[in-house]
Order: sequence, then C-alpha cells, then structure tokens
Amino acid sequence: MASILHHNMLVGIETDPTRYHGEHASRPALLDRAAAEQVLAHVAADLNKMFPDISRCALSMAGALYDQTQLMQPGLAIYDALATLQQSGNPGGEFHARLMSVGASEGQMPMQALQPFDDIPLGLLQLLPVLVSGPAELVTELGEKMEHRFLEHGQLSAHSAKALESQFRISVQHARFMTVTDLNALLRLQLEHFGFLPLWELLDAAITSAADGFEVSTANGHQFKWRDGAVHCYFESFDWWARHGGGTEVEAADGQLQTAYADWTREYRRYTVTLQAHGVALKQHLPGLEDSELTDSFLLEESTLPPGKFPAPVTEHSTDDLGTIAVTVVNGDRQLNLYPLRASGLDDLHRFIHAQGLSGDVAYPGRINYNQDLRQLAAEPLPAPG
Repeated sequence: MASILHHNMLVGIETDPTRYHGEHASRPALLDRAAAEQVLAHVAADLNKMFPDISRCALSMAGALYDQTQLMQPGLAIYDALATLQQSGNPGGEFHARLMSVGASEGQMPMQALQPFDDIPLGLLQLLPVLVSGPAELVTELGEKMEHRFLEHGQLSAHSAKALESQFRISVQHARFMTVTDLNALLRLQLEHFGFLPLWELLDAAITSAADGFEVSTANGHQFKWRDGAVHCYFESFDWWARHGGGTEVEAADGQLQTAYADWTREYRRYTVTLQAHGVALKQHLPGLEDSELTDSFLLEESTLPPGKFPAPVTEHSTDDLGTIAVTVVNGDRQLNLYPLRASGLDDLHRFIHAQGLSGDVAYPGRINYNQDLRQLAAEPLPAPG
C-alpha cells in the first residue's frame, strides 16, 4: 500500500468583527454533520477546479470556524485531530478518496481539539481548516502547487462564499484558500507591524517544534529563551528591576520609575499572554534562578523596606490600562509585595491575603507608589489619626 501523507490548508474568511461584540453579539455557528457536508462539498468543488488531481485525495473538514490563536498552536492539534478521524474512518486500513465532514452534536465536537474556544475575543479573520490526505507523491506535488496557486488564484467562488455565510451565519467580506505557511507569514506581518517580531519568532519555534534553542531580546529589555519545547522568561519585581535589573539607569524622580516599569510590565504581559493563548508552554523564573520555576499564580516578595508611620494595610499599585500591577500588604513591621503572574493571579493573591488575616482598608492610589530614595514599592500613606 502506498504511503499516505497529510497536507494542511485552510480557508481564510474575512468577516465583520462587529457581530462578535456588543449587546447582540453572536459567534459563528457550529455545524451539524449535514451542514458541514454541504460546506465541504462547495470547498471541494472549488479545489477540484484548481487541482483536478485532488479528486484522488481525501478532504477532511470540521464544521466550525477557528481563531488563529487556536489554529496556530504547537503540534497543530486541529489538523492532528482531523488526521486521526480520517485514518480511523478507512475500513481495513485501506485508503479511500472521499469527503469527510465532522459535525457537532448538541454543540459538541467529537474530539475536544476540534471544539472552538469560547473564551477568547474573536478577530475579523476566521479560519476553516481543511486536511488533504492521499498518496505521498501526489500530496507533496499538490502542496507545492498550493503554495504558488493560492497567492494568485485562491479566492473562493461567490457560490461557496454564500454557503459560508448561510451555514456559519457570518458576514463574509472576503474568503480565500491559504496554506499554513501563508497564515504563519500573515501572523508574522501582523506582529512585526506592531514591533513584536521577537514574539513571532517564539511562536514560530513552538508551532514548528524547532529543535534548536535560541534567545530573543525585546525593546524593554526582556529576554525570552526557546529551549526544550518551552519558552523561558524572567519576571522582575519592581524592587529588583529598579535596583538591580533593567531599571537601574532610570531616574526615580517625577514618576519616571513608574512609567518605565509600567512599560516593562506591559510588554511582559503582552508576550506571556499571547504565548499562553497560542498554547505555548511557558516557564517563568526569577532572574538568575533558571533551575527554579515560578509555578504559583502570583509572586510573594518580602520587602526590606520598613512601613511608614501610617501605612494603608493594603495598597493596589495600578495604571489605567494595565490594572493592578502589584499589591503591597503591611503586617506590623513587615511589608509584603504580591504580583499576579497569570490570569487568575489577582484573585488568588487576594484570597491569600484574606486567608492570612492580612486584609484591611485598601488604598487605590491609581499609580505605582514607591520610595524614591530606596527605589522600592511602598504602602500608600494614610492621614494621621485626628
């Protein structure tokens, strides 16, 4: 039996993103098998016009649209799931050219990897993955042709675009065939445009399972390392950053440390949140402690700064766009600084504060409050008792 090869491709659909937000927001429909069969029939007809030999291959498609954060993940799990279903559907292990559509039942796909994420904001580009399976030599040839043909003649027919609109209940502005290479190049263009080329380099390494390790540096001095299937990064508390790290040359007066550390935190969060959204394994460390991973959702730091005369029991250091950056807690002559490291970190650290009996009046200065001379976080001072 000839060896069977799989090739990943997709339909990129430019939609009207305003439908995904607001009072009457709705996500693209999840199709049952009958509806998915109709969509796949349209897609297959367009592909057959471009590549007649593709009729000797099997085409597999799930009746769902995906955001690129879900599609572009390590191992390309959506395509892996389609390949698994394609192989399991061949009686006796013999390959048969066919159209295989995967539909949802009561809102659930048969494999979790095919279930669209429902907890991420959707962008204007929605993706319909299609798996091409067939004899290795033929699929290799088709894959090479797709890399060139899709760029010039990849637009879906008007009939197929209307089918996408009708079945998925979306507004299609433009729809075209793409390869995963095309999508990756588009992702690079998007991130590079906003100054995040190093972020794309990390994503590309994770998506392609790059074997070789490397390191990238960012505009605000972050270092991210790709090593052993994970991205390693280094979190610096305000005190460390201002006294020993990237903020040592920043003047403390006029809130300059606050502005610079907010910039540092903003970039750190953009990188870590994006990497985690794409399913990339992320390992956070303290500077110089690569062998020890920060596994909790927040960091607890014992400050060497003694509290002032009338400190607020709890101080939330924040900026308008970032929200809470750190929380300072005063307990007698001790000061603790807590930093959220993950999405759940802020709730978790507040639960910790309450469980330790350290909660009290909370000060919200709307800034990062720090001691200018010692370059350390400080509790917000309260008025002296009358």
